[in-house]
Amino acid sequence: MKDPPPPYVSPLWRTHLRRSGVSWWGERPTWIRHSVYWAITLGVICLTAFDGSSSAASAHASDVAGIVGLFVFIFFLLYAIIGFVLTRREEDQAGPMRTISRSLVSFTLLLGTMAALLFYARRWGVHIEACRTVGELETCQGQASPRQVLGLLAWHAANVVPALDITHSLEWQRPARSAYAVVGTSILVVRLSVAIGILGVLKLLWDKWSAGSSPTVSR
Repeated sequence: MKDPPPPYVSPLWRTHLRRSGVSWWGERPTWIRHSVYWAITLGVICLTAFDGSSSAASAHASDVAGIVGLFVFIFFLLYAIIGFVLTRREEDQAGPMRTISRSLVSFTLLLGTMAALLFYARRWGVHIEACRTVGELETCQGQASPRQVLGLLAWHAANVVPALDITHSLEWQRPARSAYAVVGTSILVVRLSVAIGILGVLKLLWDKWSAGSSPTVSR
């Protein structure tokens, strides 16, 4: 019997510095690496669920922490985009379960980082209003919290498939709104990440599974 082929290693974890050609992290089992990815991603989501404002006494410390946090979130955003690209390019080698996990991790990380960056952008004058709906009347006023900004992006992501009508079925009202172009662009990026990064990947996997399970007809 032939030995099973070694698990596929992404080019992101390949290196010429080790004899195996794979970095130390790339040699870890897939379930360990994906568990760490999910832990980091859920941590980013949790950070956007809390208000980062501070008192005037710690304003300087808040500014320093804000700048550091800005670069960290930009790094996570770039990593999420790279994750989407690699997922689409390596779906044949990585396998279905690994591909689905990578797609969901990339989307969730993108959602959390964009929510944090939009909330941070209020320092540059970007205003996102908190909204509340009573009956059929929607009232928007005041600065939205990080949780509401995250909810705004998630709300638009849930509306990517109109046939499901998720927000109406769950009676999920829009938590915030903004007329700023940067917010609209961020919403568009999130919606595209759902359509291409998740639904597109699932469709490709379904098409391959259907083609593989279809019986062949002999002539």
